[in-house]
Amino acid sequence: MRGISFVVTALAICIVAGCQDGLVSTDATSALTATQQADELVLKREFGMIWADGELFRTLGTPATFRPGQGNFDKLYQGAFQDGVGAISEAKPGDQDFNGGRWEVWALKDGVTTDYSNANSVEDLDPNDFELTGTYFECPLLPARGNGHG
Repeated sequence: MRGISFVVTALAICIVAGCQDGLVSTDATSALTATQQADELVLKREFGMIWADGELFRTLGTPATFRPGQGNFDKLYQGAFQDGVGAISEAKPGDQDFNGGRWEVWALKDGVTTDYSNANSVEDLDPNDFELTGTYFECPLLPARGNGHG
């Protein structure tokens, strides 16, 4: 069941956040399945959205291959957040601790019923409601129109 949960989580992040390429996992079988499916989606180069400190950012899949132990990562929380956006980042471009779009994915734990439909920043989340999925990938955050950008 955990393998299926991982694939669903990985694909949800890839589809919702738009970071289809470069998905890496500590679970090789699940990562292969998710990566194969994600590689088909990356050809579309669809943009997804991610909240960070109440600001929307769009994303674009980029090639990346690395192991979880290779450098620092920012937490990317996966769920159902404000305006139907599926991810919230703990950091964004311009933050001193931003790691340039290198992510570790945290998913809502099974059985958690907290309503996060109005959340748009990590301050709106209870970190204890989430668990590390073992998914690591790279994906830039680009300012979204309507936020005083572009």
